[in-house]
Amino acid sequence: MSQPFAVTVIGAASTTFGPKLMRDAVNFSAFEGAEFRLVDVAADRLEIYRRLFERVAAKAGRKVTIRATTDRREALAGSKYVIISVDRGHYHTWRQDFTIPNSLGARQVMGELGGPGGIFHSLRQVPLHLAFARDIAELCPQAMVMVCSNPLNRICQAMRDIGGLTNVVGLCHGCEMAIYLFMPRFMEIPGDDMEITAVGTNHLTWMLGLHHKHTGEDLYPLFRQKVARLEPNQMPMCRKLMDIYGWFPATLDGHAGEYLAFAHEFCGLKGFPFDDSLQAEHNRWEYMRTLADDNAVWESYERRYGDQLKLSRELRLDDFFAVRSWADTLAGPVIQGIEGPQRTRMPAINLPNTGQIANLPAGLFVETPCFVDGTGLYPLAMGALPAPLAAFCRRDLDVCTATVDAVRAGTRNAILAAAVLDPTCDSIRNTEAIIDKMLEVQAEYFKDTFRG
Repeated sequence: MSQPFAVTVIGAASTTFGPKLMRDAVNFSAFEGAEFRLVDVAADRLEIYRRLFERVAAKAGRKVTIRATTDRREALAGSKYVIISVDRGHYHTWRQDFTIPNSLGARQVMGELGGPGGIFHSLRQVPLHLAFARDIAELCPQAMVMVCSNPLNRICQAMRDIGGLTNVVGLCHGCEMAIYLFMPRFMEIPGDDMEITAVGTNHLTWMLGLHHKHTGEDLYPLFRQKVARLEPNQMPMCRKLMDIYGWFPATLDGHAGEYLAFAHEFCGLKGFPFDDSLQAEHNRWEYMRTLADDNAVWESYERRYGDQLKLSRELRLDDFFAVRSWADTLAGPVIQGIEGPQRTRMPAINLPNTGQIANLPAGLFVETPCFVDGTGLYPLAMGALPAPLAAFCRRDLDVCTATVDAVRAGTRNAILAAAVLDPTCDSIRNTEAIIDKMLEVQAEYFKDTFRG
């Protein structure tokens, strides 16, 4: 095992990311003796999160040092790993990203990562992450920077191309969730017994292989049989794409549909359940706060978590102390692979294309399986994607590049140039109206980056 190391976590007090990080910290032995430096702008929430983290680690017997600060520069100095999960405005701005463009003629199915909503999400997120990149370059230039924020590939590309960081890794748990949450129910096979091969760009990966991990059996024929028996309203877009091209999108309708002009025909325009999600976050935070501060509630939780309490299950807190074979943040198994004794296979890691996908542009971030060990990350060379699938991914990378260029330029015309490339754009007039309205409504986010 390696020497103790420091992990800086920017955005640590998130009610979504925080519990996942705590779970991984206690489940992966590589973190024994590590120092976690928790950073967030919300000092009160950060302190509560620190206390809960200490309780969780103590209960699990994981010896770690936990520090909390609102000063990221203080935390970054000398860090070996930096994990980032930050979103400016979160559900409030995402709701605007979805509703405003759609009210002006766009047909976005989610408005988070693709479409004009995804572009404005990027315009808010990328400059913030570039500020992180400047501090990292100064204070811990050798650190591995693990980005968990969205829009992931645009942030990663900007931190490398504009921020000058050379060790940026994009982590998305979509494939892990498919294998361990969706596939076991759908295939009636435990997640630990399946291995998925998903290739493409973040949130637009294509399942090119599905095998039994221990026997090597090709499970795709069984998968196709089960898909054919689905009800018409179950994953209609992905099923149609598999009918046409022979391969199934690994990220299902909601994510893959963000990058496809016709997705609204299958997914509708209902969007994300913002109100329900805000309430769930509020409930989760209140329970986390109570667990951190109320000894009686904590003791009750310790006694009863194994009974799968309804509230605890909803908060995804019931398995804080359970050893399991998969991780939500992906930072856990990556660090375990580097610091631990065994090589780790990751189903999906986002890295610059150095040959992983032969028919996608070199140097742009693509998502493929990857091996991790003490000498680094080794993405698998997957050859060429089937040509039509590569065409979909190439368009996504074109929009990614244009969006990063728009951040660099800071002009309305550069934003328009990126938006017109997006597959959801079918009217320049409408797109210009969307841009003008979004710049007006979200002006507070662009006062330092937009030059007109």
